[in-house]
Amino acid sequence: MTLLDPIERLNNIIEQSWSILFERIVSGKLKINKESSLQLHLSKLIYDLGNIYCILPDESFEIEMETNYQNKSIDIVCILGSIKAAIELKCFMKISNRAKDLDSYDALRDIERLHNFSGFDIRKFICLTDNIYYPQTTLTGHGKSVMLKHGTVYSANTAIIPGWADKWKVGRDKHILFPSDVVCNWISKKNWHYWIADVK
Repeated sequence: MTLLDPIERLNNIIEQSWSILFERIVSGKLKINKESSLQLHLSKLIYDLGNIYCILPDESFEIEMETNYQNKSIDIVCILGSIKAAIELKCFMKISNRAKDLDSYDALRDIERLHNFSGFDIRKFICLTDNIYYPQTTLTGHGKSVMLKHGTVYSANTAIIPGWADKWKVGRDKHILFPSDVVCNWISKKNWHYWIADVK
């Protein structure tokens, strides 16, 4: 890493903060029960580390949660000098007993939204779960088109159409389109799993 390159530094701030947070979750030091607690703890680490990484006399570090951008809310926005990063989070917990195909659709929609956000030098999507279903299950039926199984590749400029489109009235039936390939690449440790994607 070149310490004077602010893009590299901001990227490193986010990735180091996530690594620290994930290890604390895995060890049991931190309890995460929903997305809001994940957002809070990650934001705190990013803020603290971001200020440490301000190495030039006129540099400053800022962080915002639930930022309104293009009439959409971004989970975390952080700014090192003039360099900006957008982070979208998903946290799927076993205890929530949510519809997993809709969860998967929502995750892919977040990535699509990040692709469409202009004005950011870094865009990251992070998904955390304690449910092995997401990284390991090959879906059939309606959910097959949006599964997040490790190794799944969504090719650029190929529409992702949820299998329930025109069948369910769930308000989540719009097709999803990525301008570049997206690969589901999960990291697992003990009973926890995460997927972090750099959105280019």
